[in-house]
Amino acid sequence: MKSIIVIPALNPPDTLLSYVQELKSAGAGPILIVNDGSSPDKADIFDRLSALPSCTVLTHSVNLGKGRALKDAFSYILNQETWKGCCVITADSDGQHLPCDILRLEARMQELSASRQDFLVLGCRNFHQEQVPFRSRFGNLLTCTLFRLLYGIRVSDTQTGLRGISYGLLSRFCGLSGERFEYEMNMLAYSALAKIPVESIEITTVYLDNNSESHFNPIVDSFKIYRILFGTFLKYGLSSLLSALIDLSVFAFAERLLPLAGSRILAATVIARVISSLFNYWFNRRLVFGDRGSARSSLPKYYALCAAVMLCSAGLVTLFSFLPVPPALIKIVVDSVLYLLNYQVQRRYIFKYA
Repeated sequence: MKSIIVIPALNPPDTLLSYVQELKSAGAGPILIVNDGSSPDKADIFDRLSALPSCTVLTHSVNLGKGRALKDAFSYILNQETWKGCCVITADSDGQHLPCDILRLEARMQELSASRQDFLVLGCRNFHQEQVPFRSRFGNLLTCTLFRLLYGIRVSDTQTGLRGISYGLLSRFCGLSGERFEYEMNMLAYSALAKIPVESIEITTVYLDNNSESHFNPIVDSFKIYRILFGTFLKYGLSSLLSALIDLSVFAFAERLLPLAGSRILAATVIARVISSLFNYWFNRRLVFGDRGSARSSLPKYYALCAAVMLCSAGLVTLFSFLPVPPALIKIVVDSVLYLLNYQVQRRYIFKYA
């Protein structure tokens, strides 16, 4: 069964009609277009599109954003019995995704569908070509680098609108946050955390009139994208900060209440560390990584990691103590590196994203 092509459109160029006709002539499957609050002078384009065979047009009375347009399209597809089990290909309305590339993506998705596993396929542009605007080249390089560091997946085009999505992911993607361009970043972040296979195929890089048809706001939309990109890591940092405050508070409280004895400080330290680590485990499991699985699996691994990090910290500080710098400075560097590794280990091996 051929994939359904979803095209969100806001004030599309007149060439959208010929673009859809070209897709149909090339053998594409059903096409679902979302008119995301376009101006009245574009009504004729959508009327003519809706008259085409196997072409459906959904309409937003006002502009709700690309993310909302995609989610409404996914929800519509899920409610169509005749489209049950169909994969989805999302494409942009400006014609920058060539029909031949869409069909190559379709062919690859048909191969992957045989595995009956969820997957995401990205049609990635080559940003090293001369026609790519510097702003796009630099922004993509920065975002891809940060995405790889934070999520452990190499993606060469994080903002591509050409994506192949397995049917099983549609309901999950419908529940993701994001109403504009940040939604596409959230799709990638979710896929990485949920360990959904993400594959890339290179497509023809087309920039029409220096990408003038794009509705991307460099300031507002970039802020939202990076908020999504850093979201999990920032929550991880908040968890660590709150855990440190709890550790300090409980230690101070316990140290005052415990009877005077030589082991009072040791006892207060142990009590504080147990309470703060349990809080850190709960916060990371529920609020950072969204793990809804059994604690019987993750809790022992979490404390094993804590012990390993503690031993590595002590060992590395000792190893580099020959350097002519204060041990405290060495510990700051060592613990900073271990902090990042700790995040990656928890994300990949300890907690399972819901």
